[in-house]
Amino acid sequence: MSRTLRLSAIRPSWLPAGLDARRLVLFWSAVAGVLVPVYFLVLADVSHLAWDYRAYHAAAEAALHGDPFVGIETGLPGVSYVYPPVAVALFVPQAAAGGWQTAFAIQSACNVAAALGLAALTVHTIEARRGRLDDIDRLLVVGFCVASAPVLSALGLGQVDTLIALALAGTFVALERDHQGIAGVVIAAAALVKVFPVVLGLWLVFRRAWHAIGVAVATATGALVAGGLWFGVDAYIRYVHVLAARSRVSEFAGTVSPDFFAMSLYRPLSQLLGTVDPRLYGPLALLAVAPAVWFVARREHTLTDRLTTYLAVVAGMLLVSPASNALYVVYAYFPLVCLLYLDPGGRERWLLLAGTAAMAFPVQPAHVAAGLASLGAPSTASHAVLAVVAPVLSVASVPLLGLSAVLVWCTIHTAGRHVPLTTAHTPASGD
Repeated sequence: MSRTLRLSAIRPSWLPAGLDARRLVLFWSAVAGVLVPVYFLVLADVSHLAWDYRAYHAAAEAALHGDPFVGIETGLPGVSYVYPPVAVALFVPQAAAGGWQTAFAIQSACNVAAALGLAALTVHTIEARRGRLDDIDRLLVVGFCVASAPVLSALGLGQVDTLIALALAGTFVALERDHQGIAGVVIAAAALVKVFPVVLGLWLVFRRAWHAIGVAVATATGALVAGGLWFGVDAYIRYVHVLAARSRVSEFAGTVSPDFFAMSLYRPLSQLLGTVDPRLYGPLALLAVAPAVWFVARREHTLTDRLTTYLAVVAGMLLVSPASNALYVVYAYFPLVCLLYLDPGGRERWLLLAGTAAMAFPVQPAHVAAGLASLGAPSTASHAVLAVVAPVLSVASVPLLGLSAVLVWCTIHTAGRHVPLTTAHTPASGD
């Protein structure tokens, strides 16, 4: 296929000749990311710099001194350590290096390195299939993985989301190369930190990656036992209690604030079915998502098919989990960007492009209000804008709309391929 044909395949008819919609979306996402430090360091009343990391550091310091650390408070509103006890091992070396500022600098370097690693894996996967990318495309992929709003927000908070995103991308790549042992270790490590990536075990079952599953189970079991020996069984008992107390399910009772960072389908369900017990939102969300994911997964033959399945599984996982927030979209970056470059496209491609742009723009009414105030907008104009924005974002956040659009794209795209059903994994080498 010629270069011209490749570009025209991803350029919608409404876009002027010479412009690549894919590049525009990636560029938009990186530019929008610049608004994150502007908002938190200039416009917001509180910067929230390193807020989440303060919990990791406090827990690691307590662990170093042999004190209880699960659920430890930091003195910051709503910030405490709620990860599995064994996960604190990630932060103990950083805590031993010095105060939280020094440790945060180390964590930030690790996060940037992970984001660059994610970009490198993405570029390598694309180029292994279609040849070397232009320098501008390489730069845009790196910019998207390092400077988009969800990534910069995670970096500012000191979160571990870029590390998890790299782990999930590495799992896919390892499985494609038939390194099932590596895939099992990596996916287990991700699940030991964030827990809900354990859902991807179902994807491993579908891929019939039995060795990867065995290694993942062995790795997780060994880590949990080691954590129990190191920190004691009481730490895990307390973790279960803290996790139950911190469950977000109850926060969806009635309606939720449009500034609440939740991103799953629990948000629209809480608005549309406010009188329903929020514990039913999980089954309802699963009922809405599972058929689409199953439909996509049953038609898996080529590398792009497998990437589409992986994207659908990750999107479904995020849409169903009540713990999902707007930063977790970075977990979908690897298959998303790969498909932007590897899939030849079709009329439904605008859903993938629009979904990508929306996922990278986690705007909330509070952000809009602060932006309008900084521009000196009249109060009447601000109230009019917020009167429209707040109700809409109460029902569905922008990243939620984007992730939903991506899942719809996966379904429509798969339906349009007219490929036969399959229940077995086709090796990448057979593409």
